[in-house]
Amino acid sequence: MSRPDTASPGVFNAQTPPPALLAPRRHTWTLFGIVAVLTILGALNDRHDLTAQQAPDAARMIKTDLFMIAVLWFWVLFVYKGMRERGRSIREFFGPASFTPGRLLADAGCGVLAIALVYIGSLSIDLLVPERAGLSNNPILSATPDGLAASLVWIGLSLSAGICEEIVFRGYLQRQLATLTGKIGLAILIQAAVFAVGHAYEGPAAVLHIVLHGLVLGVLAYWRGNIRAGIVQHAGWDLLVGFGLL
Repeated sequence: MSRPDTASPGVFNAQTPPPALLAPRRHTWTLFGIVAVLTILGALNDRHDLTAQQAPDAARMIKTDLFMIAVLWFWVLFVYKGMRERGRSIREFFGPASFTPGRLLADAGCGVLAIALVYIGSLSIDLLVPERAGLSNNPILSATPDGLAASLVWIGLSLSAGICEEIVFRGYLQRQLATLTGKIGLAILIQAAVFAVGHAYEGPAAVLHIVLHGLVLGVLAYWRGNIRAGIVQHAGWDLLVGFGLL
């Protein structure tokens, strides 16, 4: 595999000054506040699982997935506006503007390996903390797509999650925390925790899965120096899980 495109962010020493913040500190605190609100709402939702008779139909699930797509891109807009205050661009998370087919293949290969790693880790978590059956009727969670329209919307949601959440958590938050703390390991841990608790609506077992996912994606972004491989892993995982292949 080819080497990462750029030096990994967040590694400081006496000779190299730390990079400038991506956005003002208040912007990052606002992000933490939004995640806290989502965590509370998710916890409340987790206490009110629907019965099988109350589970939403396919049409409602399509509307829910479209709403989630809009929320994901709102997150990107939020990050964009915060970074614009400092003259920074989301584009820097993707590495050099020009990259070779070999690098693209390396990104894809790293993404596939990360899928396998997360899958193995997830099997261990499932043995320790089994998923509750009631979550299958959670009104926020998507069911397996049924029909062409639902499948296309799910593909759009998976791609949006892969792009948007990698921009927000591994692109913005991880690098911002690395600059604030001067410790990339701590930044990876915090972003994984924030990423996981923001998905509290999926239930406690899912939060453990997502912590693992966030750690793997965080290390991958640090090692590669960009979020491209993470997008491949993230979108690929969501697609496979959504269609019942994992």
